Amino acid sequence: MRESGARRQLPVRQLVDNIGPALLRLVQEGAGSGGPLTDIAIHAPGSPAQLGPGCVVLGVGVTTEAELRELTAAMRQAGAEVLAVKAPVPPSADDKPVIIEVNRDASWMHVATTVREQLLEYARTRVRPAGSGAELFALANAVYEAVGAPVTIEDRFSALVAWSEGQDRTDSERIETILGRAVHQRTLAEQRERQEFERLQASTEPVYMEATGADQLARVAIAARAGSDVVGYIWAAVTGPLDEAATARLREFAPVVALQLVGLRTETSYARRQRGELAAAVLGGAADPLEASRLQLGSGPVCVLAAAPRPAGSTGSDALDAAGLRRFADTLEYFLAAVHPRSALVTGTGAVYVLAAWPPEHATALESAIALARDFLARTPLAGDYVVAVGGPAESMSRIAGVRAQADAALRALRHPSVHGPAVRTVEDMALAVLLLHLADATEALGLPDAGGALLRLRQEEGQDGPLAATLAAYLAAAGATDTAAEALHIHPNTMRYRLRRIREVSGLDFADADAMLLAHLQLRVRELRTGAQASG
Repeated sequence: MRESGARRQLPVRQLVDNIGPALLRLVQEGAGSGGPLTDIAIHAPGSPAQLGPGCVVLGVGVTTEAELRELTAAMRQAGAEVLAVKAPVPPSADDKPVIIEVNRDASWMHVATTVREQLLEYARTRVRPAGSGAELFALANAVYEAVGAPVTIEDRFSALVAWSEGQDRTDSERIETILGRAVHQRTLAEQRERQEFERLQASTEPVYMEATGADQLARVAIAARAGSDVVGYIWAAVTGPLDEAATARLREFAPVVALQLVGLRTETSYARRQRGELAAAVLGGAADPLEASRLQLGSGPVCVLAAAPRPAGSTGSDALDAAGLRRFADTLEYFLAAVHPRSALVTGTGAVYVLAAWPPEHATALESAIALARDFLARTPLAGDYVVAVGGPAESMSRIAGVRAQADAALRALRHPSVHGPAVRTVEDMALAVLLLHLADATEALGLPDAGGALLRLRQEEGQDGPLAATLAAYLAAAGATDTAAEALHIHPNTMRYRLRRIREVSGLDFADADAMLLAHLQLRVRELRTGAQASG
């Protein structure tokens, strides 16, 4: 069923808004900015695309003003009005086309997939209820007729996307997959032990797999690829190897299925939820290595990024805060899919977590994770009030839970009202603030007073926030440098020395006693944290 007219076609501004500024930015609004979009065209050097009205032209390799001018001239002649090029966008003398800036770190394949997905999703929701997947079910039936065996189509995370007729001829394992809308965890574990996915990913031909039990059927499967990337699988339940003709037909259907999987939202809500739950289990230390391997993060170092808005409750509405966090998470997910696909995202309570993995030979995982977080925040306006704590790297999956705990502690410190500075910090950056907050927690839990000993005697002499206490705090912050402390307080060094003598006389504090000085300094810093929190509340 098709529907004509602009009602089923996506305007360019809505396309850019839907995908988000982490991947796309509208940098020039031309005459076509309000017109409907219908398709994409990939224009690569030496391989010009078939351009036409309503297409989004992906200007692969366009980096100079001359190349941009040549392409926009060809677009104008063909009636195409929307162009996407990677940052930095060359200067344009032609103000007619709409120009979209693409994140320079994104792969063109991901951009093409994401844009096409948006176009098809927009059209599909206006023709039938979202998620019906009618095309893939019809395709599954066509494969069934061609090979003479019941078929399932699964995405790359083994979530079931479609299945054919004839499933009454299959086995209990297939029925369990269909009822659960995904391959059962036990079955996945057995498949990985048998290295079935490795065999599929290593071959462009159908792969025959023997039955694993007396009551089970054998399988013939083939990986569906978009370029070199596996986007899903076709599985046929068979009683024996396919003949040559059926094998050829299955091979022919694989790229057709791949196109449909790319065109549809292959990360179905079920698959995304399943992946999110698995990533959450890894973060919590509850996933075994076999389960964790389904995230496809590899065996290299993994950093944990924990992100949240600055001091909670700023909107005054829990619902608004949750909605903002979801928008942040969705935008971050788009960004990661484009520039760092070896990652997994989890939306927690009040925070978003990312498992960011690198190859085993990558020696600067922490620095790369910091750069990734800074790049995202710089590109995303809605992330202006967010902070990110970066922990790790964890050298194995078993250490991720510990790194997550460190990132949580650093994020809490980073969000504290008394903490200012860069929005992206490492656990090491926040070590002192983390320790002080834990110390504050411990003293509160034990019912210990804010001040004792020398500091208590100072307060008894001059009140809660007198000049002597401020002088001591400045002196300790300056590591005992009298002139530096005097400058910070805007007083004469002689005045500073006089006050230090008064502190010794009133409090009995021995400046040569390292333990006594440490205790006074810690008490002052803990009080500073508590005062900052109360002021913000």
